[in-house]
Amino acid sequence: MHATAPPTRRTWPWIVGAAILIGALIIAGAVYFGIQAGTAIPTADPTTPTASSLPSPSTTPVDAEPNGCLGGETRDAAMILAAQQAAPHTTNGAVDFAASFVRWIQRFPYPAADDAAAVGDSAMARESFTNDLVSYLAAEPDLSGGIVPLGEGYYMSTVPGVWVIESASNDRVEVTIGTAFVVNGALSATLKSSITVVAVWEDGQWKIADANGTRTTEDLYSVGRPFAEGC
Repeated sequence: MHATAPPTRRTWPWIVGAAILIGALIIAGAVYFGIQAGTAIPTADPTTPTASSLPSPSTTPVDAEPNGCLGGETRDAAMILAAQQAAPHTTNGAVDFAASFVRWIQRFPYPAADDAAAVGDSAMARESFTNDLVSYLAAEPDLSGGIVPLGEGYYMSTVPGVWVIESASNDRVEVTIGTAFVVNGALSATLKSSITVVAVWEDGQWKIADANGTRTTEDLYSVGRPFAEGC
């Protein structure tokens, strides 16, 4: 089953196998959308992921398990910048920072322009999927991938969230983050999202370098580790 966002809303194109300049892909219940300065064409799959066994990630954590709520429960620039300051130079520190970024950006209404400017200045890597978060969000991307009706309020929760390390080195961590939709204040038991975030260690802090789709929600929730707390 395929769902396409209404033509009246500006989104970014994502065509599998096509060459794009910069992009990010969020899979929401196996929904795909690209991050670039264009439009998105989401594709929906009604499959509801079911959690099963939760094996250890490929890189063994050496510090506290990611709690999915680093920086606090708010979804503003202060939260993401607090998370950046608090995230240690460890694999799990990168995971928690990436989860905070997902909680901050994937929602509607969008982050305010001044928040986007602050996050863009501090939390984005020198080479990232966008060099202008303000313009990126002003283009009104469909960050739910067609899951949530246009104009309806939602955000993502890590309470039923999971994570899995795709690759990790001392200064670069690629992690897939799973979250659940909270639509009009109600946490969904079935609607989930998957986004693979790349965090790099720059200037003594973790920063966001990229976001790419690598796993469906079904696959992610079958192998992912749950966050210790979530919010």
